[in-house]
Amino acid sequence: MQEEALCRILESIVGKNNCITNPEEVKSYIEDWRGNHVGSTPIVLFPKSTEAISEIIKFCSVNDIAVIPQGGNTGLCGANIPNSTKERLEIVINSSKMNKVLEFDIHNQTLIVQSGCVLSSIHNKAEENGLLFPLSLGAEGTCQIGGNISTNAGGVNVLKYGMSRELVMGIEVVLPDGRIFSDLKGLRKDNTGYDLKQLFIGAEGTLGFITAVCLKLFSLPTGYTTALVAVENPYKSIDLLKDGKNTFGENLNAFELMNKTSIETVERQMTNHRIPLDSSYSWQILIEMGNLNTQNIDDDRMTNFLGNQLEGGNILDAVIANSGQERMDFWNIRHAIPTSKKLTGPGVNNDVSVPISKIPELIDQSTDKLHQIFGNSPLFIYGHVGDGNLHITKNKPENMDIEIFESKIDNITRIINKTAVELGGSYSGEHGIGLVLKEDFMYFSDPIKIQLMETIKQSIDPKNIMNPNKLID
Repeated sequence: MQEEALCRILESIVGKNNCITNPEEVKSYIEDWRGNHVGSTPIVLFPKSTEAISEIIKFCSVNDIAVIPQGGNTGLCGANIPNSTKERLEIVINSSKMNKVLEFDIHNQTLIVQSGCVLSSIHNKAEENGLLFPLSLGAEGTCQIGGNISTNAGGVNVLKYGMSRELVMGIEVVLPDGRIFSDLKGLRKDNTGYDLKQLFIGAEGTLGFITAVCLKLFSLPTGYTTALVAVENPYKSIDLLKDGKNTFGENLNAFELMNKTSIETVERQMTNHRIPLDSSYSWQILIEMGNLNTQNIDDDRMTNFLGNQLEGGNILDAVIANSGQERMDFWNIRHAIPTSKKLTGPGVNNDVSVPISKIPELIDQSTDKLHQIFGNSPLFIYGHVGDGNLHITKNKPENMDIEIFESKIDNITRIINKTAVELGGSYSGEHGIGLVLKEDFMYFSDPIKIQLMETIKQSIDPKNIMNPNKLID
C-alpha cells in the first residue's frame, strides 16, 4: 500500500482535524528541544481516546508501520523523534489531546489522568484539593505525564519523593499489537505476581503507548521555606547537605547546586530574573523545605541552621525567601539555566549521577578533562545534589570551528560518562537513553542486562513496531 493511502486510512481513524500532514506544520514535531536531532514523518496523529490509539497501532502492526509515541516533545535524548524512510514508514502519535482527568480520590490520595495531561495542570488539580503531586521540572508547563512516565523523569524533588517510577500506582498501555493492558488500580498493597507497570516506566515507548496513569498524591505543605546559599566549593555543598538532612530530616525537599557560570548566564540572558545573591560566588545552592505546620517554626529552624553554618565557615552567604513570589524568583533562576545555556551556543551535554559523596570528585575530574580538551570556554555545572544527579555542559570555544567541535562531541560525552561510571555512578541520571546515549548504553551495560532487555522487547514487540532504534532494538 502506498504511503498516501496509508496516511488516508490513519487520518480516517482520528478525523481530519486530529492529524497533520502539511510538512511545514509537521516540522515542530520532528525536532528535539535542543535542536540536535531532526527526523521525518509524513503524518502526526492526535487521538482523543485509548480506543483510537489501539485502532491505530493494530493497523500499524498489520502494515509494518513504526509508531513513535510523543507527548510535549520536551525530551533531551531524541526518544521522541521519528525517522521515516522509504524502507519503513514511521508515524508520530502525539498524546496532547488525551488530557482528561479520569478520577480523583481524595481519601485514597490518588489521581487518574490521561497521558496527555500537562504536568503543571496535574499540580493544579492536586493543589485545588489540598494535595501535592511532587514531580517538578523546568518543562512542567509543557511536558506531559505520559512522557514523564515513559522516561522515568526525575526533577527537583527526588530527594524526598523519588523518581517518577515511585509516583505511579497504576497504568494503562496500548501494546504493540493493539491490545489494551489496563491496571489503573490505586492500591498500595497488591501482591499478585509481576509488577507489570514497571516494564513500561522508563521504557521510552519501546514496549507500548502509555494512555493513562494512576498517580500517588501527598499531603500539601502549608508553606515552604526556601533559601539561596553561597558556598566556596562542592566539598562544602555535600557537608551542608549532610547537616541539612540531620537538621530537617524528611522535610528537606530539594537541594540544587549551581555554578557561577550558570548563575551569570541566567543573569545575562534572562534580564527579568532577579539574582538575590552576588552572582560572582563560585557556587550557589537552592535549599527548600516543605512545611507541614501553620506556624513559622520551620522558618526559624532554617534561619538558625544557616546562621550556624555561616558561623562555622561552611557557607559564605545566604538569603531566605520572604514571600511566595520570592520563592518563585529563586526557583526561576534554577529553572532558567537550561534555556539560558541554550542561548549561549552549542555545547557538549551530560546527565550523570554518582553517589553523593563522589560529587566533588566528579566535578573536579570532569572540569579537568573538559578544560584539557577544549581550553577556555563556558562550563555549566548544575543539578540535583540531593540525589547525586548533575548536568555538565562544556560550550564550544569561540575560536573553534563548529565542524571540529561537533566531531569531538561523542568522544567527550563518553569521557564524562565513563568518569561517572568509574565513580560508581550512571551515564544517564534522569534524561533516558533515546538516540543520544544508545551507543553508551551498549558500551557500559552488563551483557546480561542487554540480553534480558532484548528478550523482553522481542516477547512484547516481536515486529519492532514501537519506537524502533531507540534504547534497544
